Amino acid sequence: DENVNFWGNSIWPGNSPDMNPAENIGAIIKDKVEELMANEDRCSRYNYDALKTNLENTLKDLENDTDLFIGLLCSM
Repeated sequence: DENVNFWGNSIWPGNSPDMNPAENIGAIIKDKVEELMANEDRCSRYNYDALKTNLENTLKDLENDTDLFIGLLCSM
């Protein structure tokens, strides 16, 4: 007991995507890579090297997008 207050079973902490910037950025990366992969020709669409290249390019594009990161952090 020792005066420690815990949440009851009926109360849950927020699980909104707005409260988890990591999930938001993960979804943004996933959506962009999926879009790029869908635009690949049929032979490259399921190719590991194409996936790796598209993921690297997406990460590089997002790397300096400070507005995106500020927006994600401010949405918490």
